[in-house]
Amino acid sequence: MPQEEKSIIRSIISPTIELDDMIFEDAYTGTSEKLPENLQDKKTGRQYHLEVGTDYPQITINSYTFNQQEMNKVQIDATGFLPKLYLKVVLTNSAAFKSSGIPKDGDIVSIFIRAKNDVFKPIRNDYIVTSVNGGKGTREGMGGSLEIYGDLFIPRMLDENKKAYTGTSFDVLQTICQDLNLGFATNENFTDDEQIWINPNDTYQKYIQKIVKHAWKDESSFFSCFIDVYYHLNFINVNNQIDSDGSIDAAIVDTSAFKNFLSDSNQEERNQAQSAKLLSDMDNFKGTNMYIKQYRVENNSLDVVKDWGYKSYVQFFDQASGQPWEIFVDPITTPGAEEKKILLKGRSTIKAADGTSKEKWWETQNRYFWRGIQYRDVHDKYLYSEIWNARNNSELEKLFIEVDIERWNPNIYRGERLPVVLHTQSDNAKRSLDATPDDQQKPKSETVAAMDQFYSGYYMVDGMKFTYSMTPKSTDFSNSPNKKTPEPGMTQSFKLTRREWPVPGGPPNEEPSFTN
Repeated sequence: MPQEEKSIIRSIISPTIELDDMIFEDAYTGTSEKLPENLQDKKTGRQYHLEVGTDYPQITINSYTFNQQEMNKVQIDATGFLPKLYLKVVLTNSAAFKSSGIPKDGDIVSIFIRAKNDVFKPIRNDYIVTSVNGGKGTREGMGGSLEIYGDLFIPRMLDENKKAYTGTSFDVLQTICQDLNLGFATNENFTDDEQIWINPNDTYQKYIQKIVKHAWKDESSFFSCFIDVYYHLNFINVNNQIDSDGSIDAAIVDTSAFKNFLSDSNQEERNQAQSAKLLSDMDNFKGTNMYIKQYRVENNSLDVVKDWGYKSYVQFFDQASGQPWEIFVDPITTPGAEEKKILLKGRSTIKAADGTSKEKWWETQNRYFWRGIQYRDVHDKYLYSEIWNARNNSELEKLFIEVDIERWNPNIYRGERLPVVLHTQSDNAKRSLDATPDDQQKPKSETVAAMDQFYSGYYMVDGMKFTYSMTPKSTDFSNSPNKKTPEPGMTQSFKLTRREWPVPGGPPNEEPSFTN
């Protein structure tokens, strides 16, 4: 079954941003003028063209390229509106770097990361340096550390300007992307919010986010936006990603970890194997870019309730009608979810000792948001949509998981709907709760891994981090004859969220089915 059309995020406009040149000497091809004449046009030296961006990131500042030994940690944080870069280096050639490479005002960090399978699009970014923290080294700074922070560089993004565009938010955002040479990706095809969108000397960054705050289509939609590592402004109808069963998509699995176990004649199978697109902690996924090596749960429910209450009301005076308005903003729930899911809208009914229901104290925790005057020149849901979008997005911050996978997975993109399969094995009580009726009939001495019915299911990818660490770790590959194999330097983590959660111990709902 193909993925639902409404949840597919497609690129409508391709980015045209010009990036700084990244140049390196490739001695392997024999084209470098620095090679002796007798080696010209001959293949010699290391195969840099195969290593660049795969075994470790290629990073250049002011024509200085860090070698692999200098890069202690590299992380691209794509969880906010703009991707951010963190780079920690330990200098082995301090004199060369300090004379030309040291970041100065407005300098750019260029980074290149690619998968070993060329079917995936590489990450090629420029980050403008926002801060630098230096650590002391020995004589002339040798061995000193340097921490560099940066934001994805988009020329003119921070320009303050006076602009006015007429149209819907969907149309205006595309026009702005063309002005900034950004791409535009979305799972929508229209919005119902035509007006004149005025920018009174705000930056493009603030202007874009303000438009999305007030975007409106209908009461089955709410919106969010971000810029991804491929320079696309993503305008997402979030409800499309979380309100349906969905399906498991075909994905390309990075099977390079198993290259020792597949014959050389089976190169095509080794480089490109078809599988369901999912993340799992099953043992037979070890060594692939879909294996979850660990995960953690984060609950911010109380912080969200402090800001929004359990009921929210938006208040404003409407100039067009000449009337004040107070409108209840009730976050969307998936139809039927209230009967079979946990809705994070207050505690379930608590019984007193005599069997009667206790007072639902949370029902009186209301919040009121006065938004001022809604003028005639904006769409009729302008002030309501600001609270509507923010309130619905806040529900996804209440409870979510962060998973770490042991290999970079360029096949998963931010904003998509993704199935996750987690298992319970060591916790006997939890395993018994999750076990199927057939598993429950097996002898207690027989260890059975049961699918975790609470944490398994469909999530929206709400953010991700790409990390390279210089220090290799060790992981257990179940199919490896040596068992212990160095873990790849490139790893990834995902922030996964959803709105409704299964009832613990209840029947599985909307869970992905598959065969091992």
